[in-house]
Amino acid sequence: MAAAAPPVAAEARRLRELPLARKVTFWSFATLVVLGVSFYLWWGLSHDVWIDNGVYAVTITLLLFGLAGMWLVLPNPPAPGSPNP
Repeated sequence: MAAAAPPVAAEARRLRELPLARKVTFWSFATLVVLGVSFYLWWGLSHDVWIDNGVYAVTITLLLFGLAGMWLVLPNPPAPGSPNP
């Protein structure tokens, strides 16, 4: 019996199987996540302020929109117990 693929490999395989338009959309949302982290690091390093509500608001907005968009673009996983096509 073949061993089940690790979850990370399964996700990577599902991402490779997406149509081009959905891949572009997925990586656009991933860019929002990178921008959110980059913005927080840039602001903290350039202004020596790591605790600021305005910076948190921008960072969290970018992160959440990016993560939610990436999650919504991926295809739905098969239901448990359903036969594989």
